[in-house]
Amino acid sequence: MVKASPAVARLTTTEAAVLALLAIEGERSAYDLVSAVERSIGHIWSPAQSGLYALLPRLVRDGLASSRSGRGSRGARPVYRIAPAGRAALDAWLEEVEPGATDAFFLKLFVGGLTSPDATLGLVEQFQVDVEARLERLLEIAKTNSNRGHDWYHRHLIVYGIERSEFELAWADRVARALRRGPR
Repeated sequence: MVKASPAVARLTTTEAAVLALLAIEGERSAYDLVSAVERSIGHIWSPAQSGLYALLPRLVRDGLASSRSGRGSRGARPVYRIAPAGRAALDAWLEEVEPGATDAFFLKLFVGGLTSPDATLGLVEQFQVDVEARLERLLEIAKTNSNRGHDWYHRHLIVYGIERSEFELAWADRVARALRRGPR
């Protein structure tokens, strides 16, 4: 039975990642998807293999993917493809701006070719807002740090957080400019 579309539109990050892989890679077996994760998306999102194998039949059950019996180098195995309802749910997930959802942001940016540059730009702009807020909090904390005793240790992490935030803002600015300009 297919779930109603409001429930379908609410994908978990893992469901969205698997559907994105199916959208990009086309019809694949679970084994092929695990290999695709390792060679591409794995540095952004890396699920437990058992979780990936368990998720695929659930996506089929929910009408987000379809499967058929296929032959591979290891014999007969199911192969999966994204269903129209899965593509609709993925599209909705890709365009949803989620404040504070850094992991989802990086995954959405990684598969940004599946959506419009404007949608991806909105995600980058939210990331910038989130990082600016984090930087502001860290700068306020830094003002209260005595740099003595335990604070001396804390200071190292505060400085790390400030420098990382500044780097992320500069990086996000470059990404936003690139999205406005478009691919070359």
